[in-house]
Amino acid sequence: MAVAEATAMTLKQVVVRQVQSVQPPLTFTVEVEWLPEEGIYLARCPEMKAIGWGETLKEAVDELADEIWDFADVLVEDHAKDPNLHDPRLPYARFFFSLGSPERVRAILGL
Repeated sequence: MAVAEATAMTLKQVVVRQVQSVQPPLTFTVEVEWLPEEGIYLARCPEMKAIGWGETLKEAVDELADEIWDFADVLVEDHAKDPNLHDPRLPYARFFFSLGSPERVRAILGL
């Protein structure tokens, strides 16, 4: 599902993805917003607490995908070292890391 909202000053797009192939199923959100004051696009995935930005939409989404991949790598590795680690991002991290590359993360973001 994608929703675009535009005003004279801002543009915001929200994409919600549901992943049914994992248990429990995951729902994650990607928000992209044009910030005219800064002249940049800001991309966020609240579930992973990840942010990317860039002068173009593609740059912002690419940076977000890289950030998600890096966070996922660290969280999965930390959990392997400490199985008692409880982080609400861990199921998302496992899913994103299972994709195998930042490029596949970009593809699943849907932007």
